[in-house]
Amino acid sequence: MSEAAIPDPNLHPLVRRLVSERAWPYLEAPEDTARLDARDHFLFLPAHGKAHLESPDIAVVLPELVKALGGEAVLGGAVAGPKTEAALRDALSLALPAIVVVRAGLPVGAISRMRDWDEYLERLGALLKTPSAATH
Repeated sequence: MSEAAIPDPNLHPLVRRLVSERAWPYLEAPEDTARLDARDHFLFLPAHGKAHLESPDIAVVLPELVKALGGEAVLGGAVAGPKTEAALRDALSLALPAIVVVRAGLPVGAISRMRDWDEYLERLGALLKTPSAATH
């Protein structure tokens, strides 16, 4: 997807780069999460509608978290559009920006706001080890 194809021209360039350069899916509608491939995904909710100071920082750290917690063969990334973001924010009672771990199209858990590296590794690592509802 080209950068021009991202519907929200107000996204910070570092967030846009996740889609344009890393080819992460841009999920416009909440049901688009079901179209993600079989890997677990870190879905970035960048706080559409307001320029949040933490969004660019998370956009830079997120690909590094994918590498550190399994690599692209195991983990994927995606960026939520405004409708997807609003649905997940409401469903999970999230502060924005946030990272939602998505497995088989469903949220496993989330972390709001910018965190330090060790906290991200610990909390996201724990979410990745959480069994899916389908495995119960």
